[in-house]
Amino acid sequence: MNDKSQKEPESYEKFLKDYGLFLKEGIVTSHEQMEKEEIAKLLRFESSLKPAGEKVGLAEYCGKLKEGQRDVFYLAAPSRALAEASPYFEALHKKDVEVLFCYEPYDELVLMQLREFDRHPLTSIEKEMRKDKEKPDLSNLEPDSLPRTEIESLISWLQKSLAGKAHTVSVTQRLDTHPCVVTVEEMAAARHFIRTQSQQLPEESRFALLQPRLELNPRHPIIKKLSKLSSSNPKLAELVANQLFSNAMVMAGLVEDPRPLLTGMNELLLLALEKH
Repeated sequence: MNDKSQKEPESYEKFLKDYGLFLKEGIVTSHEQMEKEEIAKLLRFESSLKPAGEKVGLAEYCGKLKEGQRDVFYLAAPSRALAEASPYFEALHKKDVEVLFCYEPYDELVLMQLREFDRHPLTSIEKEMRKDKEKPDLSNLEPDSLPRTEIESLISWLQKSLAGKAHTVSVTQRLDTHPCVVTVEEMAAARHFIRTQSQQLPEESRFALLQPRLELNPRHPIIKKLSKLSSSNPKLAELVANQLFSNAMVMAGLVEDPRPLLTGMNELLLLALEKH
């Protein structure tokens, strides 16, 4: 089958559409790592470095790792458009690192069970961001960033305003177009938990288990305005802060039903428009 995938890619792609689910089931149910990896050779995913519709295998990905790269990076998203618009992808895309896009909801579970391929760890890019190897140097901020004193003041205010929701608040310089992002320790496992068990727990307990970290982009206009609002209009600032956190949770796929968020959004709109 592996040979056929190389010699007859079009025919093999049709086979994958019909039987790929059973290959992935084999990875999830097998207890032997060698067997998991043999099956994994047959999987194909879209890549951030290839046009839409063109797929690569794990062996091909591992054969062209960048110098110093050990991990195979992937991102779970419902579509390529959403994957490329993700704040997590933005953070890694700047480094020109290849990312595999997984569109099926069970792909994350499959790669989580596989764990590694050819001694290369399979790592979601959300987890890579959580590692935070590049902690921002607040003494060497970008010229268009919030000043250090305002950043520290905003972080302190947000930790109080989002108490019981955000476990910690920090800043990151790996975002460009997004105001903030949420990271948790094991994003794939967290999403699986949200889909299968979270409804049995109250909201406070879910946040306590997930321990989400809110990471701010100190150069984004919304974050800059939030910093000013926190002292000039605390009520509006608190609504904005909660909405930003909710948006980030939705973007992370950690909200199963976003409808309850609409109440807070309507309150925010009402207060923002009351002078008009």
